[in-house]
Amino acid sequence: MLEGEKVKGLFSRKTMGGGGDQTKQVTIKVNHGEHVVDGSGEVYTVDVSPNDSVKALKERISAMISADPERLCLSFGPTERVIGKRFCRDPLVDEETTLVKQYSFLQWIEQFPHWSLTARLATDTPPPPGVAIRKAAASAENEDPDEAVAEAYRTGELVKPEDLPAPWGDKGLDVYKRDPLVRSIGDNPLPPSYGDSVPSNVKTKRTGAGWEPSDVEQIPNVLDLE
Repeated sequence: MLEGEKVKGLFSRKTMGGGGDQTKQVTIKVNHGEHVVDGSGEVYTVDVSPNDSVKALKERISAMISADPERLCLSFGPTERVIGKRFCRDPLVDEETTLVKQYSFLQWIEQFPHWSLTARLATDTPPPPGVAIRKAAASAENEDPDEAVAEAYRTGELVKPEDLPAPWGDKGLDVYKRDPLVRSIGDNPLPPSYGDSVPSNVKTKRTGAGWEPSDVEQIPNVLDLE
């Protein structure tokens, strides 16, 4: 027990650069299940700067708990808001360029110091679009799910993985692109950015959205089809 406390203490020292006085000590709770369970798991302390990249933060935590940073999932708050990639090989989040200050958890922790981040094993890459539904239908009919999927690939009912965009195939990320004006929270796993907009109670704002729904190309987010 004492040895464990010594290890935890090593990671509570302020050894980071670039954060200055903004660097905060944050509690990390390790959870071994799919969802956060109060009072369970190991507890550690790590220094976090708003200027840290999500990748650097994950690497620091992974070294502390002896885990693979590529398999680490961080979340915060009662809704388990994911910080960084939502699952293994998530193509929509670049953790090297995504900074901690793009999220709000440091501000919340400053107000409520007993709040913490949760670290757990990231979920696997979701199955390609249509696969889970096809397997469920086959199981309901007492058919072999894998054979049903293979047949769907042969007949063209399902798009083969190699013809899909990341994370399944190599067709790039163009299918995920959205106009910034109509991008929703569901389409964009990163925190919303409101640019340089400044709230004002003296300026009259134009009514309406500034665009017509008919002008917006409707492209399904293939990660959210199932």
